[in-house]
Amino acid sequence: MAKVGRPKKFNKKRVEELMEAFEEYIDSHEIPIVAEFAYINNILRESLYDYKEFSTLLKKCIAKKEANLERGMLCGDMPPAAAIFSLKQLGWSDKREVEHSGGIGVQIIDDIKAENE
Repeated sequence: MAKVGRPKKFNKKRVEELMEAFEEYIDSHEIPIVAEFAYINNILRESLYDYKEFSTLLKKCIAKKEANLERGMLCGDMPPAAAIFSLKQLGWSDKREVEHSGGIGVQIIDDIKAENE
């Protein structure tokens, strides 16, 4: 049976080396950045996501970054706008979602129908 998909870019030894380097990078940087690690190691950021071996390290990196950005913003150690921008890149949102209950929407629709009759 033929293998399907794009061939892997890194052999097992290179993956292990990168995993060790990534772990050291995360531990040594207050706010670790996946793109920076990739740049330093001359690889594409997207390549890290192609390997399941990096899954836990990617989550650890993002969790540490998220925690330190939030802490820095709340403690006043960094400009809120910069922290907010970076946190939005991690999936945070500052939009408000208001949920109405109690049939208010139904009443409005009934009022509009009554006016049009």
